[in-house]
Amino acid sequence: MGASKRRVSMPGGQPRTGRRSAGGSGSGGSSRNELWHLLTEYCTPRRDCGVTLPSGPCGRIHVKDKRVQIIVERREYLQGSICSDKDCETTAEKVFYKHPEKRKAFLEDGRFWGQTNPALVAKIEKAFTDLVDEFASTVKPGKEENTEDLPVLYESCCAGHCDDLIYLFEFGKIRALDRYSKEEFSEVMSCYHGGQFVGHHMSFFMHHIVHFFIGTKLLLYNNVEKAPKLDRMYNRACDGQTFLPYQRKNLHLWMKDLDVTTEMCKAAFRCIYLYVYWRRKFEPYYDIETDRILELGNGERIDFWCF
Repeated sequence: MGASKRRVSMPGGQPRTGRRSAGGSGSGGSSRNELWHLLTEYCTPRRDCGVTLPSGPCGRIHVKDKRVQIIVERREYLQGSICSDKDCETTAEKVFYKHPEKRKAFLEDGRFWGQTNPALVAKIEKAFTDLVDEFASTVKPGKEENTEDLPVLYESCCAGHCDDLIYLFEFGKIRALDRYSKEEFSEVMSCYHGGQFVGHHMSFFMHHIVHFFIGTKLLLYNNVEKAPKLDRMYNRACDGQTFLPYQRKNLHLWMKDLDVTTEMCKAAFRCIYLYVYWRRKFEPYYDIETDRILELGNGERIDFWCF
């Protein structure tokens, strides 16, 4: 390895911060860090499951029937959380914990624990789409993010349009993206060349890229020293592309070399927001929040498919 590269383990300490690029080892500004904070919260669930009880604007327990009264009487730790305002309206349910501060450690026992928490998952999905939208909305037509022509080290698995488009995403070839015709766009978005396992090729590819970016950034944000093993699907193209073709040669340095890992994250994130930019060019009513290609989970849980 040349002198300009740093092969390091992920050091301990506070989450890193950075400048514009959300693909680096940190995101500039508290709003961009919100996604990683929420994901960390999701991956460090509380150790006790808590009890769900009626509540209102006060955030306290509304003892509205015999069932709730019995639950509170049997749990001493709940008795200090009862709402005494008889005019306080019951508007929702809230989970009350015996030890709210006690959480599982991040990657405890080498596992992503996660939790069934639709409200938190919705916040994470929104933070992710907001982050992608922020960058997609600032792309300037005709401006090249990368003017360097680099060799593509892979075997084509989609003779033509899909692989060509992935190349443009990976290297930020915005001028070439702007030259795409409506017919070429339709060809890519209707490509199901890979059989039942792959299905819709662009969905298949973007699924792998999104989860690589989310999973890797989350590890970097939490300064993980011993990373889980990356899914072997990333190591080669099968019937459909599973990773950025040029960056694939660097996967053996994933989470071993900080600089290389950061560059892979940047390239993956650039691919994601240029995909959104490209969709909007041809679909005036495209809605990033309803694009299933960018979904992280099933609405109740988030799955980390890259590990």
